[in-house]
Amino acid sequence: MVKKIVRRAVFACVMILFIVYYVATHYDTREYTKDNIEEYVQKTCKIYGVPGLSVAIIDGDEEYYVNYGEAIDEYSKFELGSTTKAFTALGILKLEKEGKLRITDSVAEYLPWFKPTYKGTVCDVTIEDLLCHVSGVPAWTISTIPEGEDSEEGLLKRTVENIMDVKLDSMPGTHHEYATINYDVLALIMEEVTGVKYEDYVTAEILKPLDMQDSFFRTNDACAERTVQGYKVGFFAPRAYNAPTYYGNTAAGYLVSDMSDLMKWMKNWTTDSEDALCLVNGVLSHDVSKTDHYFAGWNVYDGYITHGGNNPNFSSRVIISREKRLGVFVLSNLAGSSATSIADGVYRLLLGETLSVGLQIEQHGFLDFLSIILTVTLIYLALLLWEIKSKRGCITRLVCAVIFITLVLVLPPAMHYPFKMIYTWFPVTVCMLVMIAFAIAASNIIHCLYWYGRNGKTRLVHNNR
Repeated sequence: MVKKIVRRAVFACVMILFIVYYVATHYDTREYTKDNIEEYVQKTCKIYGVPGLSVAIIDGDEEYYVNYGEAIDEYSKFELGSTTKAFTALGILKLEKEGKLRITDSVAEYLPWFKPTYKGTVCDVTIEDLLCHVSGVPAWTISTIPEGEDSEEGLLKRTVENIMDVKLDSMPGTHHEYATINYDVLALIMEEVTGVKYEDYVTAEILKPLDMQDSFFRTNDACAERTVQGYKVGFFAPRAYNAPTYYGNTAAGYLVSDMSDLMKWMKNWTTDSEDALCLVNGVLSHDVSKTDHYFAGWNVYDGYITHGGNNPNFSSRVIISREKRLGVFVLSNLAGSSATSIADGVYRLLLGETLSVGLQIEQHGFLDFLSIILTVTLIYLALLLWEIKSKRGCITRLVCAVIFITLVLVLPPAMHYPFKMIYTWFPVTVCMLVMIAFAIAASNIIHCLYWYGRNGKTRLVHNNR
């Protein structure tokens, strides 16, 4: 009994110390102002464990960069993630301006085989529905996007064909649900209208007019080698990770760029810009009141426009004021919310706020921490349960283990998030937690069956005597 109490006390102390250490290393007591933006970026990067990060800032007549990490500068190339969507949207809007399509057109006019249903009835989804993420296409459809490079013929079409008869979550045009694959459908429409590859059209008609000569689309693994190394978190540290290529999802998240180019992109969206594409006003004046303030790859609000992006090993965030010449773009080579948190902080500093950082917990970093805590707790509980050798205890352990294994095997596929996707997008410790929990449950089943079989046989022999 004393041993149990001591063991539990030791476990509780270890967990408390572990939590205190985590909080202490993610807490900053300083206050920051516009005068020490660089110090703010450096400190938050250290707290989050970001290997490399680049920031482009427009503040009135000033344009400058803040960089963090070895060999990172304004020419370092990162994957943009979902901030790519705004480039794709401009390609569609340019085609509308040229009279080659209308955003009120049905997708079926260009892709006749695209027939999603809502409550058993085929629905018309419009191009505008896709631009606003009100198509009704479920968010989980990201899990249907196949791996592959541009050398695989028809991969973009296959990506869209995977959802051609998908069951919609809502009637098109009625409910905002962010589904990244909406923009892959837009890319395929673009190809149908222009007769050229999506990335070639956007490069020629959007990137080149903005003089974004150093930007390109990741279409294969060789493209990834031209970027900085990407990371995802694991065991409280960034781990180098080479993510798969998803050529069919290029339009939604795989533009590669650097801050020297993205500074030109931001300047085209700031107040009093020349608007080289003559498309900005159409985006900013669009009625977004019924689409959760979303249109054409932007969250559009009265005072500013913004968007974030996340790939398996990169993240980004852009915020541009609609009231003054002010903007910030952040690129990070760590998956998670580091780019979003830092961009939000820098933007607030530019507005003149004094920022008290306090506790800083990055999204994937917290998942990493939680996974480790739960793993240690599971191992501790497994050791406690191992000592239970009664018939009732054995049956309880057996039932719980079977239920757990069933849930692990059934729930992810049932929720449309297969194990491969979990491995690709989440911290490595999340996968570790699942595997250890599965192993513990399986070992409990084996142990219970062995113990029960052995003791049952002993009782049978005793009764025969």
